[in-house]
Amino acid sequence: MSSRRQRLLLLARIAVWLVVIACVFVFARNLRWHAVADSFHAANPALLLLAVVLWIPCTALQGTRWFSLVRAVKPVDWLTVVSCAYVGYAGSAVLPMRAGEAVRIELLARSAGLPRAVSLGTVAIDHTVNGVVMFVLAATLPLLLPVPVWTRVVVWSGVGVAAVLVTVMLRLARKPSRRETPPGKLMDVVLRLRAGLVGLRRPRSALGAFAAAGGAWTLEIATTMTALAAFHLPHGVAPAMAVLFGVNLALAMPAPPANLGNFELGAGFALVALGGERDQAAAFALGLHALQVLPTLLMGGISLLHFRRRQLAGVAHVATHPSELEEAATAEARSAALDQPASISRASP
Repeated sequence: MSSRRQRLLLLARIAVWLVVIACVFVFARNLRWHAVADSFHAANPALLLLAVVLWIPCTALQGTRWFSLVRAVKPVDWLTVVSCAYVGYAGSAVLPMRAGEAVRIELLARSAGLPRAVSLGTVAIDHTVNGVVMFVLAATLPLLLPVPVWTRVVVWSGVGVAAVLVTVMLRLARKPSRRETPPGKLMDVVLRLRAGLVGLRRPRSALGAFAAAGGAWTLEIATTMTALAAFHLPHGVAPAMAVLFGVNLALAMPAPPANLGNFELGAGFALVALGGERDQAAAFALGLHALQVLPTLLMGGISLLHFRRRQLAGVAHVATHPSELEEAATAEARSAALDQPASISRASP
């Protein structure tokens, strides 16, 4: 990646962060912080603890979703893949721009002996499966709540986009045709991902991933419902789904470490849009974020024990230089494409 492009990306990220900070300032300016503190004091500690207990198996199922797709590429034990996922989730909690994704890609590549390009492909379809299940669930919101027209348009458009994305991924997952010329930049991207997309072509892997995603979302809805009840807010299935959809829309923006600001904006605005009181919504958003981040950091720390010191040293470098992972994956894809004609000629009689 050229230095000019890196500078442009950095400036774009800074601009997005400034927008997020401005939105947080606007939201927080009129808060009565003593009322926010009172909402915390009035929260039910037993229900908050139950929400934490529900969140831990939820993240384990998220890791299992990824495992179902990884095992289609190479037999890797469940604990290794889930440990990679937990370390990545914890990395995103302390690193900006969700750099924990680069951490789990590199850690899987090193621990399972996979090329980085293949590891990147498995993460790409992991996010695809998660997004499809999210939009399918969100599509039921207009049937459960009197949401504005724009919300219906966003939700149902998202379902269509998710369907198109799955179709594209399935096409890319097909075995590539033979190439006689080196690939261009676009084909570089395709080759980087293609080898890791085979999970979508294996019914067992795909069904396992979608089942794990459904279970994870079910537990996440239950976690959110429990947290809403702890803060004495309407805690049915529909409000919990609305909050989660608002959070995930906000997380689509490039985020500071731990999604700080994005998460609170998404959850807070969703509750206010449902008629909630602003101060109570702010307390809930902060509380829900904390009960997710703290267990994730704990599980990430425990998962580090699964890996060797040499593996962690390499991953620590990637965590501070995530752009190098993309460059390495591109180099691997280009090398594989250049080697392919030679292998074809050797196979010819």
